[in-house]
Amino acid sequence: MATGGEAILAELGSLPAHVRADCIQVLDAAVRTAPRTWTRRRGVRLQWITLRDGGDAVVAQVDSGELSEHVDWDGPRSARSFAGALREKLGTHRCAALVYGNAVDSRTWGWVLPLLLGQLPRLDTAVMVDVAHRTGARSTFSFPVGYRRSPVRRLRFEEDVHAILRCAGNM
Repeated sequence: MATGGEAILAELGSLPAHVRADCIQVLDAAVRTAPRTWTRRRGVRLQWITLRDGGDAVVAQVDSGELSEHVDWDGPRSARSFAGALREKLGTHRCAALVYGNAVDSRTWGWVLPLLLGQLPRLDTAVMVDVAHRTGARSTFSFPVGYRRSPVRRLRFEEDVHAILRCAGNM
């Protein structure tokens, strides 16, 4: 297993069992939906994943207005900049996650300069998943991605993420 998978397993292994199970369920939903919604122009789509008390993982597109209340799109961003929005989305759910690509800044104001120079925004090199649990546990996971060379470019994970999540489920 590559170092990315080991880092994911280490992060999941440090969580209590019930929190780990919820995170694995949310991460599984993230790795199933991220490749389907990826486009070259928009990158990895911003998505909310919430885990209800009944155990259902619900995936929804992010409304940029609700993120704008918490994120200064003109300034530098990091995973910390999404914390307020994630805490608000968590609400009464067991677990909530925000899925985005690591090149999200090149798709906001950062895309203007490359377009003026005749370039496309840079491609995502990882799918990022910020997860918050009602117990207060908060983690950020990074899944490296590549692009399959075919007539239509497709996003693919560099590691077998389903095997990593199965291994984490057996901890």
